[in-house]
Amino acid sequence: MITACVKRMLVACQTCGLVQQASDVPKDSVIKCARCNFQIFHRRANSRVRTLAFSLAALILYFPSNFYPVVTAEYQGQHSQTTIFQGISSLYAHKQYFIASLIFCTSMLTPVLKIIGLIFITLTLDWPHWRKARTWIYKIIRVIDPWNMLEVFLLAICVSMVEMGEVATVHPGRGVFSFAAAVVLTLLATLSFDSRLLWDSPAEKKHYE
Repeated sequence: MITACVKRMLVACQTCGLVQQASDVPKDSVIKCARCNFQIFHRRANSRVRTLAFSLAALILYFPSNFYPVVTAEYQGQHSQTTIFQGISSLYAHKQYFIASLIFCTSMLTPVLKIIGLIFITLTLDWPHWRKARTWIYKIIRVIDPWNMLEVFLLAICVSMVEMGEVATVHPGRGVFSFAAAVVLTLLATLSFDSRLLWDSPAEKKHYE
């Protein structure tokens, strides 16, 4: 006689808070709450591969987004182009240290650290001795995520100044499009990553990846 072993777990609904038992979920399947019918458990298919692909693409676009001009302006007959780094340097030169530091962290430092962190996590998932390190890196990524959106509002303000009467004309530069693509790809990389892979057993990783 063969007895099937069904793995059961306790899960809590994020909507109504009901704690309930659930059996092992087959790949590409979901579990819905018994009380509110909200989806409470799912595993993202090919999470590791998609996160790595999005992260690598974002890393490639990171360089042109920071070295191509983000703003081109015509002011009193003069034409100028400004990159993010030039803007930061100009702010430092005018002793706007806080704003310059904020833009540097949110536009150049934390995005690349986040991308490298995601790449590191996906490449080392099979290393059992790095679980705590991966967990801390993922926690840091989730903490800095909201701060990475500040530069989006900054660019929105710059691009919104398309016409300032007859005095100046401001247009988005080539770097804006690379920057926007890098932001979207980084966001997709974060959303596609299933954090439960951090502590899954080798067998579970193989099943859910």
